[in-house]
Amino acid sequence: MRHILIINPNSTESCTASIDRAAEAFRSPDIEIFAETVAAGPVSVASMADHARAQGPLVDHIAGRNGPAADAIVIACFSDPALPAAKEVSGLPCFGLGESGMLAAMQRGMRFGIVALAEASVERQQRRVAELGIGTRYAGSRAVSLSVPELADADRTVSAMAEAGAALVRQDGADVVVMGCAGMADYRNALAAAVGRPVIEPTQAAIGAAVAAARQGW
Repeated sequence: MRHILIINPNSTESCTASIDRAAEAFRSPDIEIFAETVAAGPVSVASMADHARAQGPLVDHIAGRNGPAADAIVIACFSDPALPAAKEVSGLPCFGLGESGMLAAMQRGMRFGIVALAEASVERQQRRVAELGIGTRYAGSRAVSLSVPELADADRTVSAMAEAGAALVRQDGADVVVMGCAGMADYRNALAAAVGRPVIEPTQAAIGAAVAAARQGW
């Protein structure tokens, strides 16, 4: 049996529940997946300041946890907060949603766009793209201007995501759309139907990579 730990760096339990539902497709007799919330984390990780606030509590959570042992870890935030530190502290393969989601998108098309949570998220995503050196494949980000707790309103969220996704495709030239927040996980099918392009749900992209690493002993 292999064990995958998913850690939500924000403190919103409804977001963790959405993440856990996204993991269901990967559960099997040889794969156990469990999700945890960093209670001391910010409610949302939207801005650069939120990203900074999330890192310390996340590292402390990994270092101090007494839960079941894991074979791989998913940091369930598109900002990839403290991803290198998580690898250092845990000694395990660790996967961030932003990195995993964007790499998966480049396997599906030439240019990807990101449906961002808030306007404050756009700069953070631009910086992450630059860090990964994949700017020539990046069409841009469009914000839905919602907080993580507000994502629980399905009608409002799907409408905003469809509008942002359509702009990425029609105006920015994206041929693949990436959902830019773990809390959006429930809405992948609705967004794909609205934009008519492949949509990458980054929680599942990261879990898939973590499962492969755990099974192969990477």
